[in-house]
Amino acid sequence: MRTPKIRVRMPRSARTWAYGSTWKELLLTIIGTTISIILTFGTAACLDRCERVDDRKMSALMVMSNIESFSRNVDLMAQDIARCDSIGTWLLSLPQDRLNKISPEEASDIINEVIGSINFLSHDKTAESIFSNNIETWKNMDNFQFIDNVGKCFAKMNSDENNWNEWVTEFESAITRVIEQMQPNERTLAKLLSDNTVRQKIESFHVRKNWLDYISAYHRYLNSQNMVIIGVTKQEVMAFTDERGRSINTPEEEPIQSSFRTKQLSVDSLTTLAPLIQHIDSILYNKK
Repeated sequence: MRTPKIRVRMPRSARTWAYGSTWKELLLTIIGTTISIILTFGTAACLDRCERVDDRKMSALMVMSNIESFSRNVDLMAQDIARCDSIGTWLLSLPQDRLNKISPEEASDIINEVIGSINFLSHDKTAESIFSNNIETWKNMDNFQFIDNVGKCFAKMNSDENNWNEWVTEFESAITRVIEQMQPNERTLAKLLSDNTVRQKIESFHVRKNWLDYISAYHRYLNSQNMVIIGVTKQEVMAFTDERGRSINTPEEEPIQSSFRTKQLSVDSLTTLAPLIQHIDSILYNKK
């Protein structure tokens, strides 16, 4: 007689729970993976956007700081030309027939004060070069109005710089021409003030000073538009410009070229050629 096989059937509730648990685990895994992917790429995209915003702001600050630095240089030029204007007005009022009574030393001090204070105007073109030649900077800026306005600023900066430097070159050329034509017995100051071109240049000091004040204010006006367009405050631009212009404190002093001047070596120091030198000297100067 065969023993009947006994089959144990799992309760329906238990089977439902087992299969449901598997699906739940799978569903949770899928959801977890999806969330992980979203967080990974979402965070990366967010960080990328933040980085692009930071890069955009840094590029904008570099450009606007460059324009502000140019205006500050123009301000210094205006101060120098204002001092020259006061001296020049006094010089032009002096009687020309008595200028020879001024000693050469005094005349030299006056001339150096006027000529030495009139310098060429230049600005750092690093930011301009990066902004103008790097297409990635243009793409990252993502603001055509800002790009267009900054381009106008740079164009005007270069135009104003050339305008001023041409005037300085003409002034220096006039002075050089007069000095080269001087006779040995003539006084420099008297000769310069008797030349119509030099006198006209001195008379134009006041006009040039007013012009410098104007272009300084105009570039700051253009820069204020840039700040509004890109959303940067004036305080941020000024602080960035101050930081760039601040000198680096180094533990050592700046080397001066004159301190490296030494006496020329004598023949006695050329020890490696001593026998040959003695031989040649004996031939040329009958030395033994």
